[in-house]
Amino acid sequence: MINYKKTILSSAILLGSLSVAQQAMAIAETVHPRDYIPAPAGTNLSVTYLDHRSADNMNVDGDTVSKNAGFEANAMIQRFIHFTEFMGMPADPQVIIPVVDLDVGIAGQESQGVGDIFFGSTFWPLADAENKQWFGITPFIYMPTGEYNSDKGVNLGANRWSYVLQAGYTKGLTDGLFFEVVGEVEWYGDNDDYVGGTTLSKDETYRFNTMLSYDVGPGRYVWGRYTKQVGGEESVSGAAQDNEMDTDTMSLGYSHWVGQDFQLQAEYTRDLEVENGFETDGVTLRLVVPF
Repeated sequence: MINYKKTILSSAILLGSLSVAQQAMAIAETVHPRDYIPAPAGTNLSVTYLDHRSADNMNVDGDTVSKNAGFEANAMIQRFIHFTEFMGMPADPQVIIPVVDLDVGIAGQESQGVGDIFFGSTFWPLADAENKQWFGITPFIYMPTGEYNSDKGVNLGANRWSYVLQAGYTKGLTDGLFFEVVGEVEWYGDNDDYVGGTTLSKDETYRFNTMLSYDVGPGRYVWGRYTKQVGGEESVSGAAQDNEMDTDTMSLGYSHWVGQDFQLQAEYTRDLEVENGFETDGVTLRLVVPF
């Protein structure tokens, strides 16, 4: 029997567009090297991300079903962080506001505006600077604040709540070499106003990151990150879409503190393997300003 869900490209486009749009907005939640090293209590940071992602190939079950997807996402994301203490532990309550321009050429649709705002905080039960090791736990909550229209196939908002639990460990191997592992799971509420009045549900997504960074000078370091994402199969009114993620991604970056005034970071990211969805690559610039 032919599985019609696999043969209708438009369905894959709609679900793939939503997935990558959410990833573009979650750049600020994506962990970067040394993010799990807390700043002193009382520090405030303004963090601005400029992100560009694009894709030509779109895959279904590991096979390329389109080589002219025409996917492009541009995002400006503003993040505000305050470092403090909670029950004797370092903590950094924060809020993230994404603004995204999304264009899916193969679907002939685009969308611009504010995406889903999210907030959270890391709590560090282990912050041992003397022995260069830190362990933190970070919950995030995504609110359904983004632009959403069930008559459109491409939306910035997911029209559902979602919840992330992330945990990260950082270890300084030498004075300038740091190794980090970060795992996370994301749970999703239902979108009860999906296309045609249907309900979109999504299974949990699991992500694993491992990173290595090395100082090349005072306040300057180069780094690499490998990310594995699995899970997240979607169902439309109970009908499983057989579109679970299995994605391998590699990133390379350079971070540079200019005195104590600000930090500049440049990052190149590329999907190595994508089971379902767009094969993206892109560039992210990050500006960190203490205030």
